[in-house]
Amino acid sequence: MSDPIAQQLPRRGRGTHLSEYPTADGESPGPASWTEVEKALRAGDATSWLSTRSPAGVHTRPLFAAWTGTSFVFATKSSAAKTAHMDADGRVSLAVDLHTLHLVVEGTVERLTSEAELTRASTALLKVYGWPTTVVGGELDAAFGAPTSGGPPYRAYELVPSRAFAFPTDDQVEPTRFIW
Repeated sequence: MSDPIAQQLPRRGRGTHLSEYPTADGESPGPASWTEVEKALRAGDATSWLSTRSPAGVHTRPLFAAWTGTSFVFATKSSAAKTAHMDADGRVSLAVDLHTLHLVVEGTVERLTSEAELTRASTALLKVYGWPTTVVGGELDAAFGAPTSGGPPYRAYELVPSRAFAFPTDDQVEPTRFIW
C-alpha cells in the first residue's frame, strides 16, 4: 500500500480562517504530512476509540490500535459487543488522539485468523505499545490485559483505511483528508 493522497480541506464559515484570528499572520501552514502522522502513530502514545455500527446506532469503545505501516491491528474479547458488531458489519471508524492532531480513520475490518496474520498483529502490538502477546489457537493470548478488556485471549482484527481526516489541535497544519 502506498502513501495516501493528502488533500487540504477548505475552511468554511465566519471565524474559521487564519486571517481572522487576532494573532495569526493569515498564512496557511499547508496540509498535514502522512509521514509525520505515521511517526506519531508508531510512538505508542495515542488514545484510540473504535466506533462500530450496532442495532442501537453507534457503539464506541477505547482500544489499542497499532499502526503496521499499512493498516491498524487491534485485539478484542470474543464476547465484547464491539466484536459482535464488527462481525456483523465491518464498517468502522477509528478516532485517534495524537496530541498534535486528531485523526479519524474510516474503513473496514477483517478478523485475522492465520498464524502469519496473528503473528504480524502480535509484533505490531509489541512494537507500538510494548504489549507482549502470543498466538494460541487462532487468537492472541497475553499475561495481562486492560482492566475492562475481559482478559485474554483476544481475537485480532485489522482495519485497512480507505480514508482518514487529520484535524489540527493548534493550527499547526490545515485540516487534511487522506485517501488511499
